[in-house]
Amino acid sequence: MNRFWIAAITIVICASAAGVASAQSKKAAKPTALIPFELERAKERGGSASGLIRLNDDVARMSATRIIEMPVVDGRMGEHARLDNLELFFPYGSVVTATAEFHKYRPALLAASDNTVPEFNPDPLYDRVKTFDSQLGRVCATEQHSDGRRTEMRISPDRVMSVVQVMPAKYAGPSSQEHPSYKVISGLEMRFLSFKEPEADRLYRQCQRPSGQKVSAAQ
Repeated sequence: MNRFWIAAITIVICASAAGVASAQSKKAAKPTALIPFELERAKERGGSASGLIRLNDDVARMSATRIIEMPVVDGRMGEHARLDNLELFFPYGSVVTATAEFHKYRPALLAASDNTVPEFNPDPLYDRVKTFDSQLGRVCATEQHSDGRRTEMRISPDRVMSVVQVMPAKYAGPSSQEHPSYKVISGLEMRFLSFKEPEADRLYRQCQRPSGQKVSAAQ
């Protein structure tokens, strides 16, 4: 993304969010929490803690340099932004959900003249799957689906709710069948989380039951 578009997006974000921020400032402040894996992303950027994104934060606080893609229609900001493996949803000017995907392999560039380049590349971000229990909280409810998917609900100590979709590997690679793909949708408010993942409310209610299923399934 060149400097022109970064500057343009920054202007659009600030202009679009200003009115919302002014209205929200008159209301009681909502609780906030870092989106999952934000500290790890900061380390990857060189250890800078600036620009960390929190759920319920004003989207105008988001650093435009992190944005890979953001729809802008007729000069108005849309409701989504994509940052590395992350998608943010901010329908009313505040970040309400964060969606991340984790795949053992990612597509590789095609070979220029021969087949020496493999068709897959290991994705280092997949190692974060091993820290789901500590980052997202342990599984408190799970449902198995006939198509091979599994859906989990996890709740972290700071009350971030995460719906985790466990799916067959999206990209092929050695032993890919042993390494499923994961889609993680996180939020602090059920109305937004269930908008993105309709199963969220049902899973959350299962978590509230004393007999709720409690297993750790991160692989």
